[in-house]
Amino acid sequence: MVPLKRMIPEPMRALLRRLRRPGAIRPGEKGVHELQFWESWVQDTGPEPETDYYRKFMMDMGHIDDVAFFDGKVCLDIGCGPKGSLTWLSNAKAAIGLDPLVESYMKFGIARHNMLYLAASAERIPLPSGYVDVLFSMNSLDHVDDLDTACAEIRRVLKPGKHFIASLNLNEPATATEPWTLTEPYLRTHLFAGWIEEFAMIRPRLSSNEHFGPYAYFYEECPPELLTAEGPKAMWCRFRKPEGMGEAPE
Repeated sequence: MVPLKRMIPEPMRALLRRLRRPGAIRPGEKGVHELQFWESWVQDTGPEPETDYYRKFMMDMGHIDDVAFFDGKVCLDIGCGPKGSLTWLSNAKAAIGLDPLVESYMKFGIARHNMLYLAASAERIPLPSGYVDVLFSMNSLDHVDDLDTACAEIRRVLKPGKHFIASLNLNEPATATEPWTLTEPYLRTHLFAGWIEEFAMIRPRLSSNEHFGPYAYFYEECPPELLTAEGPKAMWCRFRKPEGMGEAPE
């Protein structure tokens, strides 16, 4: 006998999973809240791309010292926002930002940014399998609608032998716009399985509205007792997908 849940179409199952999450909101409302955040941010900082900030953050979270690492590569940023997250990658073959709110971001002047924006979700990345050389996720993975599907898509589009670089918020309570609580065991099972760990660091994530404020302990010594304490943390990491590896965890 076919289990009842398998008789329900996957889009409906995904919706039910979202509605079961703490802090869940009605379909369509999450995007409204996300856009309101960016409207406030652009109002405070202006519409210009924050190129220097993103260059430092995204290289630091992957423990990369030389921008030449990205020479001639196809680079993709999941959940990029409207502030030019990849405008610093002038040496890349392609610098692509993916975000379901891209059409709304046009009012912020993103057409002038030196990168390509794709209006799509992490659950349905409109790129061929094995197409991306470097895939970034900068505090965006807990924002997706369906975490399992987003992880599967990231694994699908990442080219064998190439890199996933991320800053991931761990152990944080779910909210209306961040409906998933990421944990290290989940990520190692569903996203990193079979990949080669080239760099990984987990530190307490502090409460701060400054650009690098939450990540002070990535730049200075962390008190030992805080390393094992419960509470919100961040993981900075760089993983490489082995040559010849398929899409699914093995």
